[in-house]
Amino acid sequence: MTVGGAGGSLGLLGGRYRLLRELGKGGFGQTYLAEDSNRFHELCVLKEFAPQVNDPASVQKAKQLFEREAGVLYQLQHSQIPKFRELLRVYLDGRDRLFLVQDYVEGPTYHELLDTRLRSGRCFSEAEVTQLLLQLLPVLDYLHNVGVIHRDIAPDNMISRNADGVPVLIDFGGVKQLATLVEQRINPAPNPTRLGKVGYAPEEQLETGAVSPSTDLYALAATALVLLTGDAPQDLYDPTTKQWQWPKTSTSPPLCGGADPDAGPQSPRSLQFSRRRDAGPAHPPVLTRYPPPNLR
Repeated sequence: MTVGGAGGSLGLLGGRYRLLRELGKGGFGQTYLAEDSNRFHELCVLKEFAPQVNDPASVQKAKQLFEREAGVLYQLQHSQIPKFRELLRVYLDGRDRLFLVQDYVEGPTYHELLDTRLRSGRCFSEAEVTQLLLQLLPVLDYLHNVGVIHRDIAPDNMISRNADGVPVLIDFGGVKQLATLVEQRINPAPNPTRLGKVGYAPEEQLETGAVSPSTDLYALAATALVLLTGDAPQDLYDPTTKQWQWPKTSTSPPLCGGADPDAGPQSPRSLQFSRRRDAGPAHPPVLTRYPPPNLR
């Protein structure tokens, strides 16, 4: 597909969207920054759905399932979740194409913000992380109460919106998530693709795919520790003891690199965010109050 123009009226995709540049590319399709000619050239994001199935019957079923799940996302209304505008169907390059269209949120990700601070020897302060949690927990409460799990919370999926500095959750219910669920329904595999990032997602999510509201809370807690310390989550979590560890010192000023040089000898402290394997399931695959998306 040509960036800067596409099939349709006057080089617009679907007669409406002009592609400006590619934002990302994965196994399920490309993501583009575009402008909406029907809304005064307002910027938006187009995420293509390219199912990893071959036979026509499976492709058709995958598209039907994808459309059904996209309809769930369309109903979401929250100022800290990019609005899903529509499911765009176009015929391009000799085949039907499907795109999710959503609002574009301008601003740096928290991964980018942390990288910038680390270059000057700083991290996020305890006060800043507390404020971040206070701003994001109501968003998760909203999602969970309508039966939706993000599944992939991490610093690079959170944007500090330029307009007001408020954190926004991105890649929620994105093409990768929906496409993965559809692919598993169409073509179950012994080792299916798991959503979530290593170090942020709880072990049961990565191993079995089981998710619940606790999945998002765990990932948000891991994100908070990464922002406080500047360390990768793999450096903070001990898989043997199933505990998170970081230096026992005040987090104001921040604990960049895991230690305050003026704090003297450190002794580790830990918080058991994840369950021990012999403690029984802490995160059931499905909670009655919070059912996962229906893929029947």
